[in-house]
Amino acid sequence: MIIGVGIDILRIPRVSHLISRFPIRFRAKIFTEDEVEFCDSRSDYASSFAKMFALKEATIKAISDTDGIRWRDMEITHDSNGKPIVALNGGALRNVLKKAREFSVSASVSDEREYASAFVIIEGA
Repeated sequence: MIIGVGIDILRIPRVSHLISRFPIRFRAKIFTEDEVEFCDSRSDYASSFAKMFALKEATIKAISDTDGIRWRDMEITHDSNGKPIVALNGGALRNVLKKAREFSVSASVSDEREYASAFVIIEGA
């Protein structure tokens, strides 16, 4: 059963502006330390931050119950092929567990010139 579907698109220059205007606060509020380390290690770091931000937005939309969710309750990692993996904890995990005791999160992300987009499906058993 599908618990929720979320999609997000945003302009990479907007994220680049936030990074330059609030370099520490923006990173600390939205991203985990491992996510910051990953994005900062990329030559296209603004695009990497934008894609992770879009994944988090799409995940929140898929959960739909946003009560008690913090940005860092969703952590984005990647498998050996670069496919994004969304791990839930804190409020995000609690809200999904209200709907299903077993679930999986499928995510896809893309970017093109100045846009980053993400698509997330949460399925429960």
